[in-house]
Amino acid sequence: MPSLSSFINSSQYSLESTTNPLLAGMQLGSTYTAPVFNGLSGAAGNDPGGLFGWLVYSRSTVWAPATTAKGNTTATYIVYTNPQDFVGDLNALSGITSCLITAPNSGGTYGLFQTDGTDGLSINLKALTPGTDFLFAINYLAYGGNLIITGSPTGFNNYQADTENVLDIIIGQAGTTQLCQWMINQPYTAGVFPSVADASGVTGNGYTLSNYTALLGSSALTTGSTVANRLFNVYGLKTVTAVDTTTLLSNSKLTYTIPAVSDVGGFFTRAKNRNETYLTVAGIDRATVLNGNIINPIDWQDTLKTTLRTNRVNFFVNYNPKFLGSDLVGATANSLISSDDRIGPSRLRSALSQSMTSIGLKYLFDLNDATTRAQVRAELQSALDPFVSYIDTSATQIICDSSNNTNNSSTLNMTVIIKPILSIDSFAVNVTLTQ
Repeated sequence: MPSLSSFINSSQYSLESTTNPLLAGMQLGSTYTAPVFNGLSGAAGNDPGGLFGWLVYSRSTVWAPATTAKGNTTATYIVYTNPQDFVGDLNALSGITSCLITAPNSGGTYGLFQTDGTDGLSINLKALTPGTDFLFAINYLAYGGNLIITGSPTGFNNYQADTENVLDIIIGQAGTTQLCQWMINQPYTAGVFPSVADASGVTGNGYTLSNYTALLGSSALTTGSTVANRLFNVYGLKTVTAVDTTTLLSNSKLTYTIPAVSDVGGFFTRAKNRNETYLTVAGIDRATVLNGNIINPIDWQDTLKTTLRTNRVNFFVNYNPKFLGSDLVGATANSLISSDDRIGPSRLRSALSQSMTSIGLKYLFDLNDATTRAQVRAELQSALDPFVSYIDTSATQIICDSSNNTNNSSTLNMTVIIKPILSIDSFAVNVTLTQ
């Protein structure tokens, strides 16, 4: 029976573990539609909703009877904590002809992989759209993070509501209107997207970022700390050569190239696990790829580095081993770079804003006077304790007094000024809450 297990065989798939997993979301497909198997060789004659649809079908129907089903057809998200469970759900489809592997013209265009000729020694495979989505997912899962797969951003909302967790990042194979506009109201979630396509149409090989004015629907959102400081753009292509896929099809192999956004998501995972989220996700110690090779790195002295940095596009450095050599955020080009333009301080700002909001809500309905404000300042001081490794404490200021508040006002204003240790610049986090 066909199986995807060879993809995660330890002989060709390195796997890391974490004690503090990152929560990453991927939209891999669309809303589930029950497949109808009327194609040639019993292949699905309709799109079940891409990879997400196949997973829903596997968990709700193939794992039948209902007493052993792992999910239901109304699911809007599926959570995976390891690649084995992810592959296991898809392997349950192996009894359904042409879902996992098909030959050209067999009617299996909605499946994962297809034969693509031979090289005289073995059969070559190529990934169809659900198969490409599968590759993005297993490349991320190799780093030990948790993956929330959805068919639409609604699934992200439902996951967060059901679990009371906040997604650390979402990973997109391209910048899309759906994903970018979902991020507008997600102040603590970063988005990892590839650079635009080059002249030959290869996404992740262009020197500029996506047109975020169009994607976000407003030029006002392409600067400042509303959304722009949570967009992480990547110039990087990862090639995986001659993957042994013999469990999928005897004597077969697969070579593929995809934007390296899944691996950058893995670097976020490493940074979180090492408590370095508020420093950076880049650098040789935390940003080298697993299970493949970056094919478009740049030399550190290359003038292209200046172009990419100005364009707020991060790149891999041509070193041994290759590593992510930039950690800038942004939604528009700008040659001026401050601490606010780096992912570590940007994440620090988001975390502080979240903590300050939580503290402020405790006191919002108390009398806004000197006593209450002193209590707020004391709690804000304590709230900074988890961040002392990442900031210059001698430059920290906490302001919640008569200078930014009015006695008996229904509005509570709080300001914390900090200087990240990897920066010469300070920045202010302002939170205003009104009854």
